[in-house]
Amino acid sequence: MKASSIAAAVALSLLAGAASAEPTTRSISQVNGVYWTQFSLEHHAAAAMAYQAATAALPGLIRSKAWASLERGEASRKRPAVVLDVDETVLDNSAYDAWAVQTNQSFAPKSWAAWLALEEALAVPGAVAFTQQAARLGADVFYVTNRECTPEPTDPCPALTHTQNNLRKLGFPRANDPAAFMLRKQRPEWNSSDKSARRETIARTHHIVMLVGDDMGDFLPVDSVARLRKGEPDAAAQALLANFGKNLFMIPNPSYGSWEKALPADPAARIPLLKGPDSWAGKTEP
Repeated sequence: MKASSIAAAVALSLLAGAASAEPTTRSISQVNGVYWTQFSLEHHAAAAMAYQAATAALPGLIRSKAWASLERGEASRKRPAVVLDVDETVLDNSAYDAWAVQTNQSFAPKSWAAWLALEEALAVPGAVAFTQQAARLGADVFYVTNRECTPEPTDPCPALTHTQNNLRKLGFPRANDPAAFMLRKQRPEWNSSDKSARRETIARTHHIVMLVGDDMGDFLPVDSVARLRKGEPDAAAQALLANFGKNLFMIPNPSYGSWEKALPADPAARIPLLKGPDSWAGKTEP
């Protein structure tokens, strides 16, 4: 049996082995986001709309000298680059999220590694066509992801191997080129979930003309995102926000993200934080 087949068999046993239980408060709180991603026409339309808008904008951006990222250099004489996140941006992992809800599990490195080994994530609507068009226009596509390199005896980075295989099956460009991928811990200086250092590496050799992601961390340094969520954006972050829909494109992800860090862990404790109308106490009579 091939190593990839063995890995897939182990992954299936790990994922199938989790016992079901009565739904927890957390599981119930995740249902709508996962269901919306998997079944709603609106998710498909929103993702496709973002990628079609990005496709339309790309030719002009390639000809310009404007930078999509805060990490930049001299634009002239550099190849254009389109930088994309992977999870929930080009690959749809809602099947893993559905498994977690149905088995009352939370994200865990072991089960996540098992899911990656299956190499069965679907493409986010519009992602394949967009990246293929970017390649045809002469832009180098980079996949910057916080999937983590955890070495094994037979593979220095199984997450890279599985990600490449998954993208190759779906027809994404540069899937065969390890240089197109930048994973967390792939290099010592990429140990953080902050993607700034990886964007800086790309900016040394390429002109970053577009960023695509599902989380603010795909566009800004982690500390800038934290200040932004507190309502205290720095000048660079504030300026960058004006570029969404121009050279920055956000893919909707209602299931998880850095936005959760600003919320109580207990979903029930989030209810009082919701903002209702100040002038209305909930009276139903005229």
